[in-house]
Amino acid sequence: MPRPERGELVDDLLQTIEFGPQHRGRYPNEHAGGQRQRIGIGRALAVNPWLIVADEPVSMLDASLRVFVLNLFRKLKEEKQLYIIYITHDLATAYYISDYIGVMLRGCLVEVGPAEKVLLNPLHPYTILLKESVPNPDEVEIKPETKTKEERILEVEEFLKQGCKFAFRCPNAKDICKKEIPPDVIIDSVAVKCWLYKNV
Repeated sequence: MPRPERGELVDDLLQTIEFGPQHRGRYPNEHAGGQRQRIGIGRALAVNPWLIVADEPVSMLDASLRVFVLNLFRKLKEEKQLYIIYITHDLATAYYISDYIGVMLRGCLVEVGPAEKVLLNPLHPYTILLKESVPNPDEVEIKPETKTKEERILEVEEFLKQGCKFAFRCPNAKDICKKEIPPDVIIDSVAVKCWLYKNV
């Protein structure tokens, strides 16, 4: 099969990210922020990858552009059989785009499984806390970060301690949680790293 000409490849990529021909030949700095995000996706697709790592790809976009990028990712997954590792703090977008979700706490995966099961019926206390902390838009009050130096030092100390990384904040913590790293327990196709489920 002959390789496509360079111009054809550019046109195909522009069409994929839903850019018209007027964008051809323009520089990234001649585009708005959301358009540059789409250009970044187009550039990643130029090498015909089987995997894309997207780290907070929609965090700085407004609602309409966010939906466009998420729908583009879903389309790429389905039509090009593309794998996407989607890294985010936004549970709503993670649920919308993901087939599987891994919840990470201080460098450790604490719960992994199908997105619907992990986010609708979380097992790990940290995942439960994450879900409960999603703000209600009607009650949001934006406040600046107010962590003290002592609180930041405490976070580092907790990270370095043995056992479960959530043990010192977990309402269900046992003595063993602070001493030994919990095992992975499989419950209904979800892997959860927690001593609470060791005997399940």
